Amino acid sequence: MRRKVCITILILNVLVGVDSVKAHELNFGLFELFEQDQAYFMEIRLDKANLVEAVGNNAGKSKEDWNCALSQYLNAHMSLSINEAIASFDYQAFTFLDDIIVVTAKLDVPLQEISTIKVDNTVLLETIENQTNIIKAAFHSKKRSFRLDKDRVSTIIKY
Repeated sequence: MRRKVCITILILNVLVGVDSVKAHELNFGLFELFEQDQAYFMEIRLDKANLVEAVGNNAGKSKEDWNCALSQYLNAHMSLSINEAIASFDYQAFTFLDDIIVVTAKLDVPLQEISTIKVDNTVLLETIENQTNIIKAAFHSKKRSFRLDKDRVSTIIKY
């Protein structure tokens, strides 16, 4: 049985080629908007290696320097408004997992009945060739998801 699996993998590598498998890696960021404790939040999940490449030498050596550089990078490449009120991001947590970084940000906009959310997002699009950013929003018992990439960097979510 083990031999059959090894032979199958070998045949697939020869037929498909290792380079073409790498060329089709999925690179995506996940940006989830939600309400919690009478406030709006966004949880951002991004590939750690891709972020290091994008932020570059601006990160510094300490965790605080990295958090500051990452905050600056995200602010420069992402904007959001709720009902035309521009949100600023209060970054509350940076969690470094094996391959990803999870950022939790509180959105500094008043709690209100949401009718539109406008998102502009170019995070990692300038450094990662096939980057896709997925925007998810869950409000009014409705879940919405949108895919942004280099050809589409903004969307308006209507409720």
